[in-house]
Amino acid sequence: MAEDAADAAVKKVFAILGVDIDNPKEVEAFREDLRFGKTLRIVANKFLLGVVGAAAIGLVGAIWYGIQGKLGVK
Repeated sequence: MAEDAADAAVKKVFAILGVDIDNPKEVEAFREDLRFGKTLRIVANKFLLGVVGAAAIGLVGAIWYGIQGKLGVK
């Protein structure tokens, strides 16, 4: 009885998400969507790290250029 209730709850949750768990193609498509989301998150994190790194390098370069200008170094 508890197992039937658990099965019904799982089916209801996946139905809310738009996935028919009795259709293997829909379940596999859902899994591929989840994998794509994970890949997209990883790429976005790496992109953000690159942007922050480039901004930091630009800031350090600007400071260095300013220091050289104050000291009269060419």
